[in-house]
Order: sequence, then structure tokens, then C-alpha cells
Amino acid sequence: MRKIAVLLIFLVFSSCQQTVDTTSLDIQIEGMSCSHSCTPFIQKKLLQTEGVIDASVSFENKLAEVVINSNAVTKEEIIKKIEAIANGAYKTGSVEERKLHDAKSEQSKPAEESKPVDFDITQPDVSHSSGFQLPNLFSLLNSILN
Repeated sequence: MRKIAVLLIFLVFSSCQQTVDTTSLDIQIEGMSCSHSCTPFIQKKLLQTEGVIDASVSFENKLAEVVINSNAVTKEEIIKKIEAIANGAYKTGSVEERKLHDAKSEQSKPAEESKPVDFDITQPDVSHSSGFQLPNLFSLLNSILN
């Protein structure tokens, strides 16, 4: 029993030390014909890809904004994934790549270097990584009270 407890504690602490190198990719996509089926279809396929942290597709801008774990998936794999959707109906154009903060360096920054964060309670920063979406309770309460 003691060995199992030690093993579990070791696993918890070792998983806390892993870093996630995140990269943001802005990918131009050609071939989308409508905003109500193409956009959510591409976004769903990207979110199902291992290593994709978040994805947002804009029909108007013909752009996919994809945040990836650079340790798990590459830019080239994401491009191949997009171009393989719907038997090659979509083609990628230019790709802009930005390195984001990794989890370990974010924790190790001194306190004086961190900038204050603007916080707006009416605009929650929530990732849409699953099909289920909670309603904005603050807006609901505000509309009831007004």
C-alpha cells in the first residue's frame, strides 16, 4: 500500500514539472464556401487533433487561429490536417507562427516583471475546446436585474 502511495505522489509531482511550449498559428484557408458548415467543421477537426490546445476559424477572414503544443504536433502536421479535410477541399495559404509563453518560464518570472492584467467580468476568457458551452451567467443575471 505504501509503494502505491509513493508511486502516486511521484506521478503527481512529475506531471507538474512538465512544460508546454505553445505556438500560435494563423493559417489562411481557401475553399470555404459558407460560414455555417465549413467553419465549424474545420474547427471541430482541428480541436480533435492531438496537440491542439485551441482553434478558431473565421469564414470572413478566411483564417484559422490554432494554438498548439509544439512538443506534441508540428505546424506541418496541422497544415496537412487542414488540407486532408473533406478530401482536400481546403487549401492553406500563408502561415504566421508566433511562439507563446511556456508554462515553466511563466511561473519562474519575477513578480516585478509581471504586468497587471485588465480584467473585464463581462467578457470571460473561456476556451471553446468542447461541444458543450455554458451560458454567460453574468449576462443572464444582468438581464434579469435590468
